[in-house]
Amino acid sequence: MSTTHLTQWLVRAAQTSPEKTALVAGDEEVSWSALFQRVMKTATYLQQHHIKRGDRVVVWLPNSIDFVVCFWAVQYLQAIFVPVNPDTPVARVGWIFSNAEAALLIGSAEQAGALVAASGQRLPYPVLFDKPGTDSLICPVLLSLQQIAAQADVTPQVPEDTPDIDLACLIYTSGSTGDPKGVMLTQRNMLSAATSVSTYLDLRASDRIFCTIPMSFDYGLYQAIMATRVGATLIIEKDFSRPLFALKQLVKQRASVLPIVPTMLALIAPLAKRYDFSSVRKITNTAAALHPNDIDTLIALFPQAEIFSMYGLTECHRCTWLPPAMLATHKESVGYAIPNTELWVVDENGVPHRSNATGELVIRGATVMCGYWRNEEQTRKKLRPGPLPGESVLYTGDICRLDERGLLYFVARKDDILKTNGEKVAPREVEGVLKRLPGVRQVAVIGIPHPVYGDEIVAFIECVTAPEIALLKAFCQIHLESYKRPHRYYFSEALPKNNNGKIDRNRLPELLLQRPRDVQQESVNS
Repeated sequence: MSTTHLTQWLVRAAQTSPEKTALVAGDEEVSWSALFQRVMKTATYLQQHHIKRGDRVVVWLPNSIDFVVCFWAVQYLQAIFVPVNPDTPVARVGWIFSNAEAALLIGSAEQAGALVAASGQRLPYPVLFDKPGTDSLICPVLLSLQQIAAQADVTPQVPEDTPDIDLACLIYTSGSTGDPKGVMLTQRNMLSAATSVSTYLDLRASDRIFCTIPMSFDYGLYQAIMATRVGATLIIEKDFSRPLFALKQLVKQRASVLPIVPTMLALIAPLAKRYDFSSVRKITNTAAALHPNDIDTLIALFPQAEIFSMYGLTECHRCTWLPPAMLATHKESVGYAIPNTELWVVDENGVPHRSNATGELVIRGATVMCGYWRNEEQTRKKLRPGPLPGESVLYTGDICRLDERGLLYFVARKDDILKTNGEKVAPREVEGVLKRLPGVRQVAVIGIPHPVYGDEIVAFIECVTAPEIALLKAFCQIHLESYKRPHRYYFSEALPKNNNGKIDRNRLPELLLQRPRDVQQESVNS
């Protein structure tokens, strides 16, 4: 029988490996059979409170066993899971709840006071919390997840068969250029993505996946889905804000798969000598492309591990991967199209480019979203007619180069391209050069409006000790054309990050106003 619903993987894992550990969080371990029972209890309770097929359920929880239970319970009811990062401001959570026309919010008891304060009254919509003690704040009163888990076991109700084009998730983008957009992902989208990625990663039931990536982010959520598909164990950490503690847990739990984002590497590298990472057999990276010196660092820290450099976006989860054997010789590439996906680049008129030309990346495949929730205008911009009548393909907004072998090279976000003195500059190229300097951990290059240049190129550099401006000038003269060299530099021990661990480029201009003395300016183009 073909798989048409994500919950079929959960049922299979509970039936074939009931006593095997499914989840680990701190000192708590949950077997597949115990996880399945918690999911059934939660699904039954939600169903009793009128959650049904197609309803949107907003989940505002940190990485936890409760988060995973809620995901599967919502899926089991054939409702739509709407994850929200726990650090998201209350006002934004309310906006998402309203935009999604949600039926229920599931959140942490720690957030109850903030929710009430924001509403100025008792909560205006149904909320289910993870722990008891908030009854007086809720209308109507609901049990907590903790209380639901303590109830008697229930007899699983087998859901009716539904087509795989039903929506599974509604994942809101960060909204860096306006209100967030709700990415609509079907069961087929998520089944296809999880199957493709877990297959080329060669994930196994014996694997122990160490997840510090926010599960509200598709990269983190898919760790739970892929672990369920293959019957692996998922080790859940709340986040990577305490790197010493997280790395200690990584070693203690003998994790074999480590998903990272580049900002994590800057925290791991100085601490690595304290730990034995020999259990790690695979490392995956996405969210931002690895710079060549990041790759060298990973190879040095994890010589026994296969390192997978990948690229994607929420609208299709993953679109390329680079085989680990090619990493050392193709450091600038983000790899080939993943299985069951086709990609090409087009010019400004949408005409496909020849090989080795640079243009906007277009994705065709089963992982491509079906649109943005209640946003036809943005959907039309992203989803356009494909090669076959009636189909849609995804215009990513990313500028890339595709070589004659099918290897993709990320250049820049279309909106990030800078125009200075009449020339176009890709921030990633400048960032890659500056990251080669000793002591530099992270770099972000942005443009600030300027009456003469157009875009004034400003480099924000995360480092412990700022390099000498003369060294920067000399280094850039060797490696960059004159028009690509930064006009200004800002140095910090920690650049601001967003909820998904990426450098928050939208907050960088504020730093120039807050701490102008930390900016070094030099006419490096002379």
